[in-house]
Amino acid sequence: MNNKKYKAIVYSGAWMLLIMMLLVSMGFVNNSRKNAKCTGLNIIIDSEEGNYFVDEDDIRDFIYEYNGDPIGQQIQSVDFEFMESEIEKMEIVRNAEVYSDLKGNLKIEIEQKSPIARLFFENGKSAYMDEMGNLMPLSSKFTTRVIVVNGKVPSQMDQKSDPSTLNPLWTDLFKLINTMRDDPFLNAQFEQIYINSQKEYELTPRVGRHSILLGKGDDFDKKFDKLKIFYKKGIAKVDWNKYKQIDLRFNDQIVCSKR
Repeated sequence: MNNKKYKAIVYSGAWMLLIMMLLVSMGFVNNSRKNAKCTGLNIIIDSEEGNYFVDEDDIRDFIYEYNGDPIGQQIQSVDFEFMESEIEKMEIVRNAEVYSDLKGNLKIEIEQKSPIARLFFENGKSAYMDEMGNLMPLSSKFTTRVIVVNGKVPSQMDQKSDPSTLNPLWTDLFKLINTMRDDPFLNAQFEQIYINSQKEYELTPRVGRHSILLGKGDDFDKKFDKLKIFYKKGIAKVDWNKYKQIDLRFNDQIVCSKR
C-alpha cells in the first residue's frame, strides 16, 4: 500500500470518527435538553419608546394563571407557541417571543403596543389609539403624553379593536395623526385635535391662542404646507394671539378670523 492510499484511508477514518462523535454528542445534548427542567424565568420587556404599561409581575402572574409555575417543569412540557399566543391576548402586548436557553432558563421577550393618541368619546369613555390604528386600553400604572382627540368622537369607536370597520372617520383620524407625527414641527406644535359637530378637524396649538380649522379628511399635506408658509411669512410678523381662528379649508387661500 503506497503512502497516498494510506493517508486517504487515515483521513477518511478520522472524518468518520469525528462525525460519529458529533452525532453521539448531539444525541446526548438533545436527550439532556428533553429531560432538562426549567431553572428560571427571565422576562424582558421592550421599553425603548418610554412606555411602561406592563411590568414583569404582570407577565409572571399571567403565565402562572394559564400555565402554572414553569420553574421545575421539564422544558419540553412547556408549550412555547401556546404561551406566546396567550400573552399576545393581553390588550397592551404587541408581540411575545418565548424560548429557553442552554441553562434551562425560560425567556420571554415582550413588545408593548405604542399609543399615538388619547381619545375621549362622546359617551365619556377614553382609550388610546395605537401605532397600528387600533384601540388600546388605558392603564392604571402608566399614562403617556400623546396628542388628545376629543369633541364629537363617535361612541361606537370604543367597541372594537379595529374601529375603522365601524366608522370611516377613524381612518381619516389615523391618517391625520400620522401626518402630524411624521413632521417634527407639527408634532411639536399641536396638542389637541377637536372634532366639531360638522365632523371637521380643529387643531389646538401649544403656542398661541388661535385654533386651526382643517376641515374634513382630505389634502392634509397641502393644508399643512399652507399653514407652514403662513406661520413663517405671516403670523411670525404679528402677535400670535391676534387671530382667533386660521381656516385652511379652501384651496390656495387661508382665511383668518381676528379676535
